[in-house]
Amino acid sequence: MSNEIGHSNHIPKVIPQHTGWLTEGILDPEYKEYVLLAWLQKVKAELQGNKLYPALADVIRRHKALTTIKKAMEQGKDNGPVTGLDFTRLQLLRSRLQPLSSIEEYLRELIDRSLPHLNATMQEGKSLYDLIDAKVDFAPIGVQPLHLAEGYLIVTHGEVARRHLMVYRFAKSRVQRAGDAFLELSLKRIESRALSPVETADAVKWKLIRKHRDLPQPATFHAHMDWSVPVEPTLLPIARRRLLREIAQC
Repeated sequence: MSNEIGHSNHIPKVIPQHTGWLTEGILDPEYKEYVLLAWLQKVKAELQGNKLYPALADVIRRHKALTTIKKAMEQGKDNGPVTGLDFTRLQLLRSRLQPLSSIEEYLRELIDRSLPHLNATMQEGKSLYDLIDAKVDFAPIGVQPLHLAEGYLIVTHGEVARRHLMVYRFAKSRVQRAGDAFLELSLKRIESRALSPVETADAVKWKLIRKHRDLPQPATFHAHMDWSVPVEPTLLPIARRRLLREIAQC
């Protein structure tokens, strides 16, 4: 089976990833809208359960993919109409010699149908993110070392009588990608248990220092929320972003 449709005489414009749903199967805008809506129903069910990730990130990626394609179509229109798609390399195929093609009509209609649905769900997810983020208390614990390359992230949530503790060991590094430097943060869970009503985050830190002698002066941060929300898909990503902001400049 060919990985291309349409004509191959082209000036390519790269299409971003996460486009399988629009390039596979029946290339009909109305059908694809139904496929998208069915997927968004599952996303909304996740959001209603206070589960932000990976659902919200997937919606944002799909929205970005369509807006990027739309922009590429507009910017490249002087090179001729879109006459096909290269699925393997994910490229728009163009030709000055061809009239407006059905594939360009398909993409334009699909984007017009899909973006409003993605926009609405993305805003719903961002509103939930902002609501939960506003309820999270985040603070350093004790005296911090000069260099915050590694340490602990203490995460607690729930009412005092039913509070749960999770401890993550973090390490930051800088990586080079395409000539640009990026901060990379790794998290490894090392503890998960119920938290005593009288046990403080500072006490937890000192227990960690006594237990893990290889990190005698760790950078330690505490993220807490009184609500009981899913940790891995919701509370941890928010705490991770807060931690990144704290250590980015150090």
